[in-house]
Amino acid sequence: KPAPRRHRYLMPAPPAAGNRAEAQPFFEEGMAAHQKRKLTEAIVAYRSALRHDPAFFESYYNLGLAAMETGDLAQSLVAYEYALVIDPDSADARFNFALALQKARFPRDAADELERLLAGHPDEARAHLTLANVCARELAEPQRAREHYLRVLQLNPKHPQAAAIGYWLMGNP
Repeated sequence: KPAPRRHRYLMPAPPAAGNRAEAQPFFEEGMAAHQKRKLTEAIVAYRSALRHDPAFFESYYNLGLAAMETGDLAQSLVAYEYALVIDPDSADARFNFALALQKARFPRDAADELERLLAGHPDEARAHLTLANVCARELAEPQRAREHYLRVLQLNPKHPQAAAIGYWLMGNP
């Protein structure tokens, strides 16, 4: 089986702060459009906010979400890379970056980002579950998947996926 494709990271430098007061109305416009599921309008507004303040974490984060929801994974990945260069400790940005990588068929990179997230947030059940799924389904690493499925159950024995996890564990001793 060929090795999974790898994502080409941009590794951007942290952007310089701009004018947050000028950016804020565009960000709010983007949030309103996003809440109404007008994703194209939201993306345009978030990008406008970023033209005024290139260091606006929330605009990058929400741009990443909206772009992922429209299926524009390339734009989503770029937005999350910038969000994470601004705030590398954001668990939500790291998790969503991993989801975008997974959807873009970069499972090894998704797993790496989930491991980074878990290094700083070891009790993040959603990251353990997603990492277990990536390992089990996409990377053919059942032992690694098992370790993370067990951690999900340890963190939350009544997890909504507990029964499915239990069946998987029984079938993959």
